Amino acid sequence: MGRLDYLKQYSSTSTVKTYKSALRCFFKIVYNRGDDLEALAERYFSEERNHQEDVQNLLVNLKESAPYTVRLYLSALKIFLMENDVELNPKFWRKIRGRIKGSRALTLDKVPSNEELRRILTHLPVQGKALFLMLASSGMRIGEALQLKLEDLEMENDPVQVSIRGEYTKTGNPRVAFMSREAKEVMQEWLKNREKYLETAVKKSKLYEKQVEDSRVFPFENTTAYTFWNKALGKAKFKQRDKETNRHRIHPHVLRKFFRTKMGSVISPDVVEALIGHEEYLTAVYRKHSVEDLADFYKQGEHSILVFTDAGEVTKLRKEVKDHEKQLQTLVNNLATENIDLKGRVEKQETRIKELEKLKEQLKKAEQKRINDMEEVKNMILNATGIKIKYLREAHEKTFIDTMHEMDSHMNQLPESVDHEKMIKT
Repeated sequence: MGRLDYLKQYSSTSTVKTYKSALRCFFKIVYNRGDDLEALAERYFSEERNHQEDVQNLLVNLKESAPYTVRLYLSALKIFLMENDVELNPKFWRKIRGRIKGSRALTLDKVPSNEELRRILTHLPVQGKALFLMLASSGMRIGEALQLKLEDLEMENDPVQVSIRGEYTKTGNPRVAFMSREAKEVMQEWLKNREKYLETAVKKSKLYEKQVEDSRVFPFENTTAYTFWNKALGKAKFKQRDKETNRHRIHPHVLRKFFRTKMGSVISPDVVEALIGHEEYLTAVYRKHSVEDLADFYKQGEHSILVFTDAGEVTKLRKEVKDHEKQLQTLVNNLATENIDLKGRVEKQETRIKELEKLKEQLKKAEQKRINDMEEVKNMILNATGIKIKYLREAHEKTFIDTMHEMDSHMNQLPESVDHEKMIKT
């Protein structure tokens, strides 16, 4: 079993690299070399060493380093010793930590403005622009971004959602992050050229074997990313260095500060801290808000982190959109009121129409009854008239017959000498 096998338990490649850097620094102090860490570790524990003195020598050699770096390297050394069954007195470690002055990084960082960041990004190749614009618009660490797989990006979402797996993060806890629409456009351009870049890189690679099947979004290492950044700083005339540490004041890590500062001025600072992965905020925020809620919060503050679009113009446009939305809502409310009133009036008219149709039906029935009644009266009249005519005819005929009989009787009673024709004429 190797002396450094314990490093395999760490899922974060960034943590492993940091611990190896600490050991390399330690062995350079002890043996003046740091090339083969496994061999140097085996040699170290095969010798009779004063471990406390070696730790103190490391602290002395790190006196010009940032307090954070000193603590990190001492922690890495402490774990290295403990994993190899060397446990120093806790009192000694407390004494060592007490000798570390300060608690912050020594380098005085400079958080770039949106305009300054635009100038830097302009001088980056497409892969560098995609990487650093993602960092600035998401707040994620560069070590996290360089481990992302293609399937971790949900490009169809609005905003683009990035799934940061626990194995990528410093704390081991997964989280989601988001990208601005600007970062999405550049990312889409990079993904179009990614395969060609990878094929070219494989052909050029001589020192390290590079695979075409690399599934990472950015198939290159941390050193390559920093090379992109430092060259862009020079071209943009931003190569200011800290007088104490001689480190660049604008380095990739300040992009997290850029995101936190800009976004934190618009939305809840707790949400911002959770988005950039600060452990003490993650649990509470994720318990209170869904991923959809976080996406909505992000969109509310997105205008503050835009680099290639004027933030003031975006703010103005957002205000105009809100004003239009209010006007539209007022119009909708008025239309809704009018619609309700119109609906009431229509309902009344429909009720009236139904009543009229009912009345019409009643009138139709009444008219039909009247027609039937008239027909019945007509028939009755006709029947009555026919009976009267028959009666009159019969009466007339009877009267006529009786008259004729009477005349015949009178004629028979007259003397024969009487001129009958003259009498009849008379």
